[in-house]
Amino acid sequence: MMWRYRNANTGQVADLEQRDACLDMLPNWSATPIDTAAAEAPALPPMADPITAAKAGVRPSESANKAVWVAYATSRGMAEADAKALRKDALIQEFGENSDNNEDEEEGNGDGQD
Repeated sequence: MMWRYRNANTGQVADLEQRDACLDMLPNWSATPIDTAAAEAPALPPMADPITAAKAGVRPSESANKAVWVAYATSRGMAEADAKALRKDALIQEFGENSDNNEDEEEGNGDGQD
């Protein structure tokens, strides 16, 4: 029997023939037994690269690092130098969850009068 260890923080996967006492002590690693008879099963897909996803326009989580937010901002049309000059919280404010709603208000529809 083999053991598959998965790091909850990074998504890293390690397949080992025996339990690893060091990894067992770390709270961010979890172990799952692997049936070696089922070795024909497809391997786990690699974890998606967050920067690649951000460049493709996928909004990162607020806990993502600044480099991911810079990639996302450039995918939304901001110059890379401008994005790098801003702090992460400013990028989140500009391109966060409600950024699409703010564009409607800036078009002159936010004055409250019909």
